[in-house]
Amino acid sequence: MNKNQGYVLDSVYPMFFYKETQPIWLNTIIQFQGFKTPDIRETFSYLELGCATGINLIVAAIYHPHANFVGVDFNPVHIETANRFAKQLGIKNVTFIHSDFEHFLRTNQQAFDYIVNHGTYTWIASQQQHTLLDIVANSLKEGGVFYLHYMCSPGSLALDPIQKLLHLVDQHTEVTSEHSIAIGKKLFHDLNQAGTFINHPKIDAIIKTLDSSNAALAHEFLTEHWKPLYSVDVHRQVFQTTKSTYIASAQPCENLDSISIPLNMQQMIKSIQAPALKEYLKDLARDAKQREDIFLKNPQMFHKTEHLQVLGQLNFKLQSNIPKNGIRAFKTPIGQIQAPEQVISVLLDLLSKQNADFKTLSQLSVFKENFIFLIETIFLMMNEQYILPILNPIEQINSDLVQQFNILMQDKGIRLKLIPECGTAIGT
Repeated sequence: MNKNQGYVLDSVYPMFFYKETQPIWLNTIIQFQGFKTPDIRETFSYLELGCATGINLIVAAIYHPHANFVGVDFNPVHIETANRFAKQLGIKNVTFIHSDFEHFLRTNQQAFDYIVNHGTYTWIASQQQHTLLDIVANSLKEGGVFYLHYMCSPGSLALDPIQKLLHLVDQHTEVTSEHSIAIGKKLFHDLNQAGTFINHPKIDAIIKTLDSSNAALAHEFLTEHWKPLYSVDVHRQVFQTTKSTYIASAQPCENLDSISIPLNMQQMIKSIQAPALKEYLKDLARDAKQREDIFLKNPQMFHKTEHLQVLGQLNFKLQSNIPKNGIRAFKTPIGQIQAPEQVISVLLDLLSKQNADFKTLSQLSVFKENFIFLIETIFLMMNEQYILPILNPIEQINSDLVQQFNILMQDKGIRLKLIPECGTAIGT
């Protein structure tokens, strides 16, 4: 094992792409919630703290050549890999910085419209968490967007004994982190076969989690500071430090109780007046394991007519991953929801022929006078990546660069390709 400030250094974080970090996705979610966003058609600046090998930033930089992107990570191999990746593609509008958060806080002079952090916050010491938030406080522009991903209680608490097992194995072996994980996984499976976890209510989910690569699990479980947090505590800490307000989840379905909360709890939660208590009850209802929260610094709301105009112009494109036998059900935080066949068939019929904006969709017979039903359907479709918001304008995107990226991913054995119209990438 090789660690710095308690965090794994001898294993490269896998090249995982998170669509929720992309400007087009963040803006779409925020605008649905009724708030103004930075204009990504103009010049903007974007910072990722803990950028790993830079895949999120590389994708964003390709789609927004007029914007400036910065990635910070304290693993030198991550930064070397990211720089090599950007150089291979000839991307000039992204800078990767080898630095810990403390040094970046002291030296950074730039302000950003977007600051994102995925997969770091609940894996680092509390002092480093404070430093990360100090960066946001100092560097996020007024009206700027802060995206924060973290392990959440109560759902992640079920992993606590497994994390302790893997961590103890790592402490008592003189091998690499990935080798340590392999030893720990074998011990876990032997223990499971012996009946150790027979009364563990979530053992199937844990087994599925441990199917991930050893590299991913090393970063997930071998830190010295593994600690899920309650979202209400995170929201309070973020606001106190950065003056940024929680606006929405980057997971669209979680922004509507009707498709993320069990029916018999919806009225109960609706009756609660205290926002923090209401949010905590939602996490209980969903058994929330991870959160991807969006905050705005001094958020500005649209007026009603302005909001309707902005919503009306949101454009959507049907993707190629629609099941051959049609959409029968949607996955949600509370299990599957049956897809209304008549509604979905009308929607798919239109979108299979053309891209459509929200205003056009709202005029379909199945959605007339049922605004919320349309938003529910869009969120469910976005959640499954059956539809994606469209980036406008797309004329500035370098089609040769898109093709070069897709070929490079294929050569590396990474199942990811760019979807130019939608300003993002999807798994293949």
